[in-house]
Amino acid sequence: MKIRLIALMSLAGVIALSGCTVGPDYKRPTLDVPLEYRQISKEVEDNAQWLTARWWTQYQDPAIDALVSSAIKNNRTLQQTMSNVEKAAAAVTVARADLFPQLNYQGDAMRQRQSINTAMGEALQGKPFSTKEVLASASWEIDLWGKIRRKTESATATLRSMEAAHKAALSSVITSVVTTYLSILTVDEQLEVAKETANSYYQTYSLFKVRATHGNVSDMEVAQAKSQWQSAKVEIPVLQQSRVELMNSLSILTGVDVGDMPKFKRLRALKVPAIGKGIPSKLLTERPDIVEAEENLKAANADIGAARAMYFPSISLSGGLGFSSEELHDLIKSPSRVWSVGGNITGPIFHWGAVEAGVKQAEAQQKGLVAAYRLAVSQAFADVDNALSKRQKALQELKDRTGLVASLKEYKRLATAQYQEGYTGYFTVLQAEQSLLPQQLQLAQVRANTLSSIASIYQSLGGGWIDLALQEERQAIADLEREEQLKKEIQEASPEEREENSLM
Repeated sequence: MKIRLIALMSLAGVIALSGCTVGPDYKRPTLDVPLEYRQISKEVEDNAQWLTARWWTQYQDPAIDALVSSAIKNNRTLQQTMSNVEKAAAAVTVARADLFPQLNYQGDAMRQRQSINTAMGEALQGKPFSTKEVLASASWEIDLWGKIRRKTESATATLRSMEAAHKAALSSVITSVVTTYLSILTVDEQLEVAKETANSYYQTYSLFKVRATHGNVSDMEVAQAKSQWQSAKVEIPVLQQSRVELMNSLSILTGVDVGDMPKFKRLRALKVPAIGKGIPSKLLTERPDIVEAEENLKAANADIGAARAMYFPSISLSGGLGFSSEELHDLIKSPSRVWSVGGNITGPIFHWGAVEAGVKQAEAQQKGLVAAYRLAVSQAFADVDNALSKRQKALQELKDRTGLVASLKEYKRLATAQYQEGYTGYFTVLQAEQSLLPQQLQLAQVRANTLSSIASIYQSLGGGWIDLALQEERQAIADLEREEQLKKEIQEASPEEREENSLM
């Protein structure tokens, strides 16, 4: 029996391996993409080594390094996407398992009485009897048309898609931590400017009130000074509320309580990360969202094959071997042996168009994902072009606005000097000061834009830095699992063992 069953299974395996796989094999769609980036020189070298570094460390701010590490370890979004990866990996195992024989065991014990109106019951004269069975069985669906292989192919592509989605989330989280941190430093600088300006305006207002009592300043000038001070004051609570909201956002991203945040640097103290000359030619295989889109397309392509395989019959083999006896002491003796072997074939005849509709549904899904993949590639090139342009324009704006603020400060100095010497009215000073404050606030924002543009470039290009972050995340997960295991062992330990561990 064993030899026959093994021979039958082997023959089925040969048939399955030599069988065809229905449905289209995957081919990457043709893409209409630009040959070069518009915002960079044609003479750049194709060298992407600078994309493999932890770029956020180049700001030379320990707070950024600590916050990024905390986000990699604690971010809830990353925990969700990682669970999706684990789920998809399990689905691959489930799909692949159908390629192999399914082995099962079964045990039964029963006591029953047959009706005396049946042949068996009449022979037993209505007496009850017992049966005991121990069986091992095997079943196998022969993947003659490649349905199971296509389902496995689809599940594998879905797994890769989930892994790419997790990497995309990791990239987004790190970029968000850096840009949110830079926004906080921007608000801090703006608050500093607003407070210093409001304090200066208040001193002017106070001075004018004193001079007005002696008739040296008109009431209108006092009113102008007061309104100027109050205008500067109203900026402060707005900026303070913005900082509260940004700090809470940073806390959510990193899992660090607002009160436990590391010491922040000043915006002007940060170093500007370098951007290498090489733009990678393998952008399409580097960006996680493009990988995700293509793997989704591969999965849909495989689903077409699985749907088309439903047109053809399913063939399966089954066999069983065991013992059956009325008495337990005779159960495993040779005369109690039982066996069975058989085959099954099932195919569609008339399903009211359900099989054809399933194929059309899979094909429509694939067409939609082809469009999604092409859109992802086009969007990737646009993102890179926009990020590079943003960087160039931010540098130019920083240069121009720095010069503008310097000119307005000189204008204010000259206007104040002429007013003090009696050559002009206070309105000229007021005009100069009112022009300076918003430009100082905007200068802080432009300085932050220059720094955050680096993050946009790295995020748009992808690259090996995401893999480095992924390694750090895996290490953090492993460390956390070890800590949890240690806590569990301590909780399960006896009081003596706990005391011994505490002394170690």
